[in-house]
Amino acid sequence: MRIMTVFYGKLAKYYDLIYDLKDYKAEADKIHQIVQEYKTSQGNALLDTACGTGSHLIHLKERYNITGLDVSKEMIEIARARLPGIELIHESMTTMNLGKKFDVITCLFGSITYLTTIEELSHAINAFSKHLVPGGVVLIEPLFTKETVHHGSTGISCVDRPEVKLARVNTSTIEGDIAYLNFHFLLATEKGVEHFVDPSPMGIFSRATFMSLMKGNGLTPRLLEPCLSRESLFLGVQN
Repeated sequence: MRIMTVFYGKLAKYYDLIYDLKDYKAEADKIHQIVQEYKTSQGNALLDTACGTGSHLIHLKERYNITGLDVSKEMIEIARARLPGIELIHESMTTMNLGKKFDVITCLFGSITYLTTIEELSHAINAFSKHLVPGGVVLIEPLFTKETVHHGSTGISCVDRPEVKLARVNTSTIEGDIAYLNFHFLLATEKGVEHFVDPSPMGIFSRATFMSLMKGNGLTPRLLEPCLSRESLFLGVQN
């Protein structure tokens, strides 16, 4: 599994500044509402895969016994500082073997889209299923699907703080079943100005692929839309 090494590595400490306006609390409340509607297991153990800096977990910990997992050690280090006493694991969602099961597993904010092959996606969904108790639920939020991805979409995000100026711009391109977001970062600090480039390849999977892989791994799939954002949410209930 490849990660966006620049943003989630060298620039990890600026991640939360870029997404300062994202309403993580509202999303956590919506996640809880969905879980309560579909989960039939009796426990409240929750695993947030690709948890990043723990911004969803900060709010989910009020309702669940939480665990976080991320493949970026830099992001995990930030999450540990924000969530003392919480188990946070440096591991990939495609290879995780944690030796315990959960009532809820989440994979949010487009993280699943960093998997670029059907094999990687299959491994991840298989791992989710193996770590769910009967009646537990998994929630998967892709950044886009084959039905919604756009060629040539552009974006810009800026941070303007006294101690740091950061601009992230991109124009996406599509090659086969991979979308390249082509991020360019300009970072200005007291040390000077730096330019980082990351192609950020992301897998393009159809809604049918998600549903089929979930069903093939023993989950009863549902498509919820609209949900946390403009993209749909895939929910699977462990049979």
